[in-house]
Amino acid sequence: MAFVYGAIVLFLMGIVYYFLISNKMDKAASAFAAGAILLFLTAIFTNTYPELVPEAIKKISLDELSEFVDFKTLGLLLGMMIILPFIEESGFFQFVAITVVKLSRGNFRLLFVVTSVIVAISSAFLNNVSTVMVFVPVVLAVTETIGKNPFPYLVMIILSANLGGAATLIGDPPNMLVGFAAEKSFNDFLVNVAPVVGITIFTVIILLLWKEGKYFKLDAEEKVILRRFSQTNPKSQIRDKKLMAKSLLVFVGALIGFMLPPSLGIDPALVSLLAAAVLLFLLRVDSETMEKVFKKIEWGTIFFFLGMFTLVYGLEAVGVMEYLVNGLVHLFPSPIFLLLFVLWFPLLMAGLVSAVPMVMIMIPIVENIIHNSSLIFSTNTGLADTLWWALVLGACYGGNGTIVGAAANIVVSGMSQKLERGKLTFSEYFRYSFPIVIVTGVIASLYVLFRYYIAL
Repeated sequence: MAFVYGAIVLFLMGIVYYFLISNKMDKAASAFAAGAILLFLTAIFTNTYPELVPEAIKKISLDELSEFVDFKTLGLLLGMMIILPFIEESGFFQFVAITVVKLSRGNFRLLFVVTSVIVAISSAFLNNVSTVMVFVPVVLAVTETIGKNPFPYLVMIILSANLGGAATLIGDPPNMLVGFAAEKSFNDFLVNVAPVVGITIFTVIILLLWKEGKYFKLDAEEKVILRRFSQTNPKSQIRDKKLMAKSLLVFVGALIGFMLPPSLGIDPALVSLLAAAVLLFLLRVDSETMEKVFKKIEWGTIFFFLGMFTLVYGLEAVGVMEYLVNGLVHLFPSPIFLLLFVLWFPLLMAGLVSAVPMVMIMIPIVENIIHNSSLIFSTNTGLADTLWWALVLGACYGGNGTIVGAAANIVVSGMSQKLERGKLTFSEYFRYSFPIVIVTGVIASLYVLFRYYIAL
């Protein structure tokens, strides 16, 4: 029975990944539908052959949702999705974007660097998609004004958003998944991941400046036009000062809550939901405003997570993950190989299927590697932690590989399709970004190997 059930789960997972790669069906719809089908089939198996169905499989039911759906991740996501639309509505993002242009003082190269840094920092604490949606129009306005191809700027925004998102627990959905699975706090990410992300972003900026050396050379007329553009008053972008003050105050309060020591027992998901609730009461939101918020919540992401949580648990329940890990350990018993596998497999695959489903598949694999008694990971907490950070870096960095590797990539690509030049096509983006992804993978590898030897 376990074999038959496992074959069904693998078949459903294969269908979902087919739609993820081919883009012939919405990823949220395919994952949610596959998860619902698995729930239905599990109920039939459990009621028809109760003595043959393992207890782990019986837990895949509506009565046992908490056994296989990570509501902590969903709660953290939902809270942030409620808060961020109010910050966006106030005009704060546009204020930041114009401030960045002003900081460049009409220097095209400096604008590139400052934009990259601010996008990365914003993505570490805010929604990646919201960040790129704010900065892309500003960049397009600047490049169109001086007659430059926006392609390098658009690629830079994608790279910076995904790299910056890797730095914190709330920066990217894959981090949330890993954070709750490995019981890592907001501060754990800041201490263990943010430093190497900073090094990586610095390296990528240097590479892009070198690669596009001629691109940043402006003639006298272009310099004058850019200098005029940079004189725009950022305060003119603020639409509602009171809304901005209240929403930012609550958001900062949430960040402080995320940084509280885990010993207090305050879960980040509860902090996120509480902050959202406080803001709604503080603003005394009416039904019309709430409808607008509902429209901006990424329901597709939540339903995608629900479906994938179900499928991944199904694979784990029938022992597929344990079998896979045992095979890896048998073929490649070296802990260093397993460490690099956990980093490079998602790094190379995330560009095809996107970072989130890649992480959801990898989490039980990492858990099995850690709990395998024949490996030193099971007896050394420092080495086990290194595996988790390798997964975070591999998935987030790998999301830069293609235009379907992460949500930010898809959004920027879509926004570029109306341009006469600078459109992000799959092949052109891949040709440009893949060498950079490899460089970032090397940096991540050196970092995790350093941590590995330190932990020994």
